[in-house]
Amino acid sequence: MKIPAIQGKIGETVYYSTNLTFEQIKGLVKKVDNELHTSNSLKEQIQRSLSDNHTKIRDYILNRQDHFFNALVLAVYDGEPKWTEIRYELEEESFHNVGVLELSGDEKIFPVDGQHRVEGIKAAIERNPNLINETIPVMLIGHSNTPQGMEKSRRIFSTLNRYAKTVRLGDIIALDEDDAVAIVTRDLLESFDLFKNNRIKATNSKSIPQGDRMAFTSLMTLYSCHFEIFKSFKFDSIVTDSKAKEQLRMRPNDDSLLSLRNYIIDFWSGFINAFEEIRNYLQDDSNHSADQYRSADNGGNIFFRPVSLLPFVQSIVRIKKEQNLSYEDVLNNFVNIDRVLTSPLWDKILWNANTNKMIMRNQVVVKLLLIYIYDESILKEKEINTLFEKYSLIHNIPIDQVKEHIQPFKL
Repeated sequence: MKIPAIQGKIGETVYYSTNLTFEQIKGLVKKVDNELHTSNSLKEQIQRSLSDNHTKIRDYILNRQDHFFNALVLAVYDGEPKWTEIRYELEEESFHNVGVLELSGDEKIFPVDGQHRVEGIKAAIERNPNLINETIPVMLIGHSNTPQGMEKSRRIFSTLNRYAKTVRLGDIIALDEDDAVAIVTRDLLESFDLFKNNRIKATNSKSIPQGDRMAFTSLMTLYSCHFEIFKSFKFDSIVTDSKAKEQLRMRPNDDSLLSLRNYIIDFWSGFINAFEEIRNYLQDDSNHSADQYRSADNGGNIFFRPVSLLPFVQSIVRIKKEQNLSYEDVLNNFVNIDRVLTSPLWDKILWNANTNKMIMRNQVVVKLLLIYIYDESILKEKEINTLFEKYSLIHNIPIDQVKEHIQPFKL
């Protein structure tokens, strides 16, 4: 078998860049077996770590016409690989790294990076044989089944996985064309008044920079809020984040995107209509429109702090789901809640009066407390116990006094 390739070298490793068809991947590439470890328990550990994701890749290949992957790194050993250099000149420049890699057929090939992609490709062509002629970029490296060779391959294996960074959430929001929440969030940044004109701050975290005087909230917080609303839109019951994220791997059709967009707008429209400070904020065109709502002296308003905005959204979504109400109805029931951070409701939970600083660690308490003061019957017994235990610690009161302490805040 002859494979056209480009030879390269990085560090001490010579590699060959080429393409293989899906059919060749199926026929040539085997799972990692004895190449990295001889210990059965260690081999089993690697196989377990590689067995979770290939069905998602299979479905991605089968369901998306524009599927695309980066290069696989495959290790080759045994057999008699032979490299034949083809020298040629182009515009008086010579090229010496292009040639043909010939495999005898006795070689053993296993993935050093791209294990899930390999198994996903194999599973995809089992279901759709028409995919066999598609190609994927490949980098081939040598492997020796000696202790030294196994150590080198293990090092490459771990390095590629250790230093490969997951895509940052900010990049997903800005670029992902499959994630329905990201797609709708981008659209609303350009079309919905509360999010237009620098009212959403793009940062690498959910927090807003201290000097910002204009933003309503951060981009990552807005996405997280929309993700909570999406879960209510997509599922009839409460689901885990991981299950919901599975639904964001495949782009829905335009009608579904429009329905999600309208559902999210329904939330924020009700939010604007319910709270006067949000309407006042929208009417302020100055470059310091958020100053009074994010004061360094009194903390400002809970809606303008990401640490409290997200659990507020979570509580509203939960209440709507449990009581089958409209967002407008639920939000209107919160009109009389004290939203200033220096109020007794948020003392020691969101605001430290001694230091005039936000408290960042009590988001679960904020969410449970908001639901409790609305209608405690929505919460499960375990959630009420969690709220009471944390609340008693925060306020340094006996747990049997928590209910009485919270009672004045009930809606």
